[in-house]
Amino acid sequence: MISRLIEKNIKSLTKEDIIKYSKNENIYLNNNEIDIIYNIIKNDYKILLYGDSKPIFDNLKSRINPTSYQKIYELYNFYKNKYKNYL
Repeated sequence: MISRLIEKNIKSLTKEDIIKYSKNENIYLNNNEIDIIYNIIKNDYKILLYGDSKPIFDNLKSRINPTSYQKIYELYNFYKNKYKNYL
C-alpha cells in the first residue's frame, strides 16, 4: 500500500517541487543541482528507500555544493528514520 503511494508521488514529482521544498528547507540549488537531485529521486528512489543509499550519496557529494549536500543528507536521514516503520 505505502509503496504504491510513494511510487505515485514520485511519478508526479516535478523540478518545481524540488525547488519549493529545498527553499523551504533553506537549501539553495542551482539548475544543475536541481537536475541532478531530480534524476536521482526519479531513478533511484527505491534504492534510497529500501537499499544501500551510500553509493548514491557518495556520488552526489562530489556533484553539488557541500552545504547543500550536508543539509540534504541530514534531511534524508531524519525522514528515513522517522518513517522506517512504514517502509
